[in-house]
Amino acid sequence: MKRIFRGLFITLKWLVFGLIMVEVSSFLAISLSNYWIYGQLRDGERVNYDPYALFLEGVRPTLNNPPPGKQALTFWFFGGSTMRGATDFNDRTIPSFLAKEWNREEPKAPATMVNHGEDGFNSLMETKYLQKVLIDEAAPNLIVFYDGANDSAYFAQQRTPNAHQGYDRVRGLIEDYHRSLFGLLKPLNAAMWSSFTYEFYDKLRQGVIRINPRDPVLRQFVDSCEKRYDYVNKVAASFGAQFLLIWQPCWWAETEPVAAQVRNHEYLIMGKQSALRHNFVVTYRALVDRLQHKPYFVNFQNILCSRKEPVYQPDGIHVLDGGRKIVAQNINRIMKERLLISGNNVKAHGWATLHLPKAQDR
Repeated sequence: MKRIFRGLFITLKWLVFGLIMVEVSSFLAISLSNYWIYGQLRDGERVNYDPYALFLEGVRPTLNNPPPGKQALTFWFFGGSTMRGATDFNDRTIPSFLAKEWNREEPKAPATMVNHGEDGFNSLMETKYLQKVLIDEAAPNLIVFYDGANDSAYFAQQRTPNAHQGYDRVRGLIEDYHRSLFGLLKPLNAAMWSSFTYEFYDKLRQGVIRINPRDPVLRQFVDSCEKRYDYVNKVAASFGAQFLLIWQPCWWAETEPVAAQVRNHEYLIMGKQSALRHNFVVTYRALVDRLQHKPYFVNFQNILCSRKEPVYQPDGIHVLDGGRKIVAQNINRIMKERLLISGNNVKAHGWATLHLPKAQDR
């Protein structure tokens, strides 16, 4: 019996040691890859719990807005880290560049840009965040979602219509107490779902296991995104606001030629034949195919293809200052094309009329 118990003890000891080593290895792989791609060990910035939106960093300051108290339109911008701005400088975000473009030379309809971009947010999280802001604040004249990358990345990782950042951790914490006997050990169960090992598995699935374009789950995911955006469009209209969905440019999904001297100097983490790119592009294009005929949809997929110098960061999604300027200039162009400014009104081609707010309404 002693030999049996001793053998079981040794087996258990090595099993625990093996699990610890897997977790440590996953921790190192995740942390070092974050440092390699983003220049920091942690993925994203510090966030706070929010009962409506799950977690938030808070509104990022936007420069070049009209002075406080001046009668102006209000434009809200939602998105992930590309909208929030992968930069340390508040004056170099897309909304700050756009505010400079829009408010240049005392326009007839000045506008205040509000940056609601949040690291890691996709269409699901942005929709929840929009609901929170509409509860807390007066509705704006225009709501802009800047999407494409995070929805594609999270579906590749999690393969579920409800994919979003932290999906496994939150779902595991809430549901798995009753799902299995292991759920009775709530602290261990929560630790498993939030482990680096499980996160590493998600990353592995994203970059190694290819998505079948005919997978029913992909179709369900696209369905859910379409319903989400249609809902946001209806909610915006109910508040007298307009909705615009801008599909962000990504190195992975570009379909137009780029100057060879530029491509040769762009250093990306994976080649164009990788499973990582395949998974991203399959999801990205499936969403474009479904949404391209929506009146609120604008496709910026190839707007950076005419670049004269590299504008992408190593992940192929975040852009440098030059890229954010080009994006802001194109958003400004789109809004000027769709909005005809006259006196105190902004008349929209295909949109309802936007009115400058009265002083007592502000």
